[in-house]
Amino acid sequence: MKRKFLKFKYEIWIVLFIIGISIIHYYTGYEETPYHDFYRFLYTIPVIMASYKHGFQGGIIISIVASFIYSPHILLSLRLELQTVNKLLDIFFFFAVGSTTGILFERKNMICIKKNEELSRYVILEKYTNSIIQSIKDGVIAVNNDMFITIMNQGAKDIFHIDESCIGQHFFEVLACCCSIETQIIESMEKNKVIENIDLEIKTSHGESNLRINLFPLTFENMNKGLVIIFDDVTEINKLQQHIQRNDKLVALGELSTGIAHEIRNPLAIIKAVAQTMKGELKNYPEAFRELEIIDEEVERANKIIKSLMDFAKPNRNETELYSFNTLLQEVLTIAGKYISQNNVLVRFSTEEIPEIVVSKELLKQAFVNLIFNAVEAMPKGGELTISTRLWENKWIKIAFQDTGIGIEEDHLKKIFNPFFTTKDEGTGLGLAMVHRIVEEHNGVINVMSKLGEGTTFEIFFPIHGEVPSV
Repeated sequence: MKRKFLKFKYEIWIVLFIIGISIIHYYTGYEETPYHDFYRFLYTIPVIMASYKHGFQGGIIISIVASFIYSPHILLSLRLELQTVNKLLDIFFFFAVGSTTGILFERKNMICIKKNEELSRYVILEKYTNSIIQSIKDGVIAVNNDMFITIMNQGAKDIFHIDESCIGQHFFEVLACCCSIETQIIESMEKNKVIENIDLEIKTSHGESNLRINLFPLTFENMNKGLVIIFDDVTEINKLQQHIQRNDKLVALGELSTGIAHEIRNPLAIIKAVAQTMKGELKNYPEAFRELEIIDEEVERANKIIKSLMDFAKPNRNETELYSFNTLLQEVLTIAGKYISQNNVLVRFSTEEIPEIVVSKELLKQAFVNLIFNAVEAMPKGGELTISTRLWENKWIKIAFQDTGIGIEEDHLKKIFNPFFTTKDEGTGLGLAMVHRIVEEHNGVINVMSKLGEGTTFEIFFPIHGEVPSV
């Protein structure tokens, strides 16, 4: 009931006005008095109200109603005098007021409707444009001529890990990491010039990212209104390119290593045979015998390097079988257990229930032992090595080796999987390159994260159903 009253309250007020005015008219009698002229004029109030609310149609209807109610009063006081004529003219006055105000309000309403339609189209267009900007995967930030942020899409929020509160703030105060390209931004704005493909490496609390930035001046009616800055996160693309380049190098190195190994092995065998013969003949010459032993040891060391090269060039998959990584790692820890304990390293082995997959057990043992030995060597004074397995996104098996060692320098992180790269006084630099190769043989991906003085973490992802994970 209350809702109906609120819905028609305007019409109810019009009716109440007409009833009230009519009661006053008839209550004061039919004799002509000064009050009647004023009361007649009051009828125009509901007429104007109806015209305002319902336009021309409302004004005419209420004029008819007012005339119908007022007519008996005229007839009861009918005298062929000037006053009677004036009263009859009042009826036409009601119609004139109703029709005139109705037409005026109709025009006003039409103008309002058109403006509302234009406003609605503008709002819809604005929402549509904003929806397009928000749907763009790349980061989009618009700034005005004073470099204050006016628009920001979800892509920019995800890249820089910021929120809506940054709108209205100065661009370089919010994104201090972009100060290195301030010159290009100012040039683009002042010269109304498009500048594309600016490469920028940024560091946030969530890690490092490689961005490709494009600058587009924002103009409206031939006036510069600011700048639109597009941020394309090419971190994964760069990683993929590095991955492909590394693979190409490994393939080329493998082919080269195989040829060289065969050519070098034969001369080394001859040198070793001659040295063995001479050692038998020069037993009574200690100094010469010792030098021959050195030759023999170096030949043996060269043979080991050649074997590593050949293993690296063509790692043998041996037999593949359905196997559990949890069991495999337990076997590896048993093999390396003595070496680990001798170096005062505590191992924490954390596992989750993970599915078995088809693997080359011997190759993976070789890779895991290499990672464990590297971790132990990185903790000369002892420490902790945490090894964990878990299901990742129900698609891949993730294995992590985390140590508390000396860490790896940032400049070295991009090189550690390169063949022959090593920071050790002794070593071939093929260990981690072999690990990388074995992981790839299983369609896996290996990542490394490290901080000097805090330790290093190797993460390996093996696809459960043969997919290559994007990590």
